[in-house]
Amino acid sequence: MSKGIYQLGGIAGHSAPVVGESVFLWGGERPDLPRVHDSPQKRKYLSTIDRLEFRTGLWSSHVTRGTSPPLGALGYFCTTRNNEIFFFSGYCGHDLCYHNDVNSFNSLTYEWSNIIPTSDAVMKRAGGGMVCMECMGTEYLFMIGGVGSTPTTYQSQYQYIQLVNGRIRTNEQNLLNLSTIGACKH
Repeated sequence: MSKGIYQLGGIAGHSAPVVGESVFLWGGERPDLPRVHDSPQKRKYLSTIDRLEFRTGLWSSHVTRGTSPPLGALGYFCTTRNNEIFFFSGYCGHDLCYHNDVNSFNSLTYEWSNIIPTSDAVMKRAGGGMVCMECMGTEYLFMIGGVGSTPTTYQSQYQYIQLVNGRIRTNEQNLLNLSTIGACKH
């Protein structure tokens, strides 16, 4: 954790999930985000998360641990459950590079876990929405919509609209049963 007064720089294309009495900021459009798919510098940048504690009104920066943080640092989908923050998808920051993996971040231990790696069955995208919901005693992550790269698998029940910039807009919906993956048992 950084010491002293911490000044949060300009940021866009991020989410601001609240866990307990804190808001967490990760990734997003910032001047120091390397515009490459992957590099040691990019991993180091993405291994830090900022936290605002409501009681004190102070920001702090924290180095994270666990599996590598996601590379889709812009326009990712985000939601919370208990002390976990779930991240889905996101834009990598270069060309038409989007992601579709699911990661969790434990706000108590500052640890990343990749709970669902990239799969061709789900469109790689950014800029959609995600919620954590319960139905008949089972918890799910529900992801919907977004803009991304050409899907590997077109699913007939969804729309895929070609945009002039080469991206695809979709209303694709994905439901992930958290109990089947053993995610975040505390």
